[in-house]
Amino acid sequence: MYILLFLSITLIKSANAGDPATYLESYCADNGNYDQGSEFEKNLNLLLSNLTSKARTNDFYNFTTGKGTNKVYGLFLCNNIYINENCQDCILTAKDEVKSRCSSSVEAIIWYTECMVRYAKRDIFSVSDISMFYILQRGPANYSQFNQGLKDTFISLSNQASSGNSSLMSAATVVYVTKGISLNCFVDCTPDLNPSNCDKCLQTAVGRLQMNGIQSEIILQPSCRLMFTFNDGEFLPPTTAASKGLYIALGVVSSVTAASLLLIIAICLKRKKVARKPTVAVAALEEIETMENLHFEFSAIKIATDNFSADNKLGQGGFGVVYMGLLADGQAFAVKRLSNGSGQGIREFKTEACLTAKLQHKNLVKLFGFCLEKDEMLLVYEFVPNKSLDRYLFDPKRSALLTWKTRYKIIVGIAKGLLYLHDDSRPKIIHRDLKPSNILLDGDLSPKIADFGMAKLFGGDQTQGNTSRVAGTFGYMAPEYAITGQFSVKSDIFSYGVILLEIISGLRNYSSNPYTEDENLLNYASRLWDEGNCLKLVDQALGNDFSKDEVERCIHVALLCIQEDPAKRPTTASVLLMLHTKPISLPPPSRPPSFPYRPERRIVSYESQGLRAQELITELSPR
Repeated sequence: MYILLFLSITLIKSANAGDPATYLESYCADNGNYDQGSEFEKNLNLLLSNLTSKARTNDFYNFTTGKGTNKVYGLFLCNNIYINENCQDCILTAKDEVKSRCSSSVEAIIWYTECMVRYAKRDIFSVSDISMFYILQRGPANYSQFNQGLKDTFISLSNQASSGNSSLMSAATVVYVTKGISLNCFVDCTPDLNPSNCDKCLQTAVGRLQMNGIQSEIILQPSCRLMFTFNDGEFLPPTTAASKGLYIALGVVSSVTAASLLLIIAICLKRKKVARKPTVAVAALEEIETMENLHFEFSAIKIATDNFSADNKLGQGGFGVVYMGLLADGQAFAVKRLSNGSGQGIREFKTEACLTAKLQHKNLVKLFGFCLEKDEMLLVYEFVPNKSLDRYLFDPKRSALLTWKTRYKIIVGIAKGLLYLHDDSRPKIIHRDLKPSNILLDGDLSPKIADFGMAKLFGGDQTQGNTSRVAGTFGYMAPEYAITGQFSVKSDIFSYGVILLEIISGLRNYSSNPYTEDENLLNYASRLWDEGNCLKLVDQALGNDFSKDEVERCIHVALLCIQEDPAKRPTTASVLLMLHTKPISLPPPSRPPSFPYRPERRIVSYESQGLRAQELITELSPR
């Protein structure tokens, strides 16, 4: 145990040095949303502030505030390896991040290596909640011969954690398997559970073990968690253990050792997420021919769309025409029929079909299935009734329906969808063609990101790539991508910043400031910001009915996103945090790039509040 003790001391020093909390996962329930500025949100903010203050002197604490339908229940649990200040730092981080990741959700959980925070609109105290779970894995590795020993170890640890002898209801152990291989295991429950409920929760987690010979695994449930990792050569077993094959050092270890094991496991995992319920497990992309359950017959689609009638046409993009169809049960759907001359071949088709079928997020369009017969390639999606954002944003009549509250919801929703693609999806996804026409609006005018034909997939820890085939839309492409073909998550962030300015102003990026011919929207917004007159950018359709603080913060975030240097652009998680945190000190933005936003333009006159103005429109094609 000497090496383990050394790691414990090292980790304690690291913790005391004020390292940031190590994010694991978050859960945003879909059982309701609250309105910004509502009584529920005020109570939630009060609750989270109370939890933060209590983290200085407690490892676990639960609290309620509010009355009736606005009552909020909340709790936190910290690993007691940390001094109280570090526990408080983790809860403070969780307080901000859970609201950015789960904006407007009335129930959410966020897990870090150092702590977890949970809140809900219902009573969650002293209840063994096993309704959902996440599985984070690292592998592959061939440890399947130790599966039975692994399961037996967790059964023993679960019994000890729920015995009532541990105040924090946790247990950990080191299992020396063979020479050069050791197994670290850890379990814990929220201390508000009684021993019986703790045991129920942990036994369910044990039953959810993948048992497939992987190297490391974490199972996160609302009321408990379970973790293990195999280590090659890190822990040398005693000679007696080597002769016996499997040596199990069971027992509730010290709190320092238990928390150290948890950290070791989390560090080994490096946040490799592989599954969550109720969605399917995320695995390597399969070939489309194996996805039989998603296959639609062409004849059925033809009937459902009335032979692709012009009356059912919803729109046309760079890759083909989109039609509405009706299934036999009356359910509406949208079908993208790819044209032979679209430029999207089998590769792009497979990318979009396989990729979209595996994406599960409320701000991403849902794929029902596909059809691949002879020369026909069709994708069948959920029907999104209000079509695309650009149809509202740039239309004088429809734009009046986009109040600031609705625009802000769209701004946040797009960012949440991007966060899923960039951080939570496996493999990581870069959209590469983010623009208002690829943002669909549902019946509540909530956004759904669509069109993944040009998406690029990143495996492992890959964060950027390069292509000789630049595809996307001028005006939204980041300069480094348009010029050199280099793309990354920061390329999508640039596109998001452009969209953000368009949502605020109601102007297209390739339309300049109507009063200054030599400026595009990005430079116009930047100049107004430098002049301290950024509110002049706001769409006149909004009148004065908007939050000045929110608009200024959104403009500031947009200008940070469109900076020429990708390294200076914020991450998606940072974008959400900046949008939701007030007050927050943001860095000053640098000037946006001038390339490639100087295309040829034609002059179109229009009336704006009785004044003659000139709108500059690009001649470039959409792709």
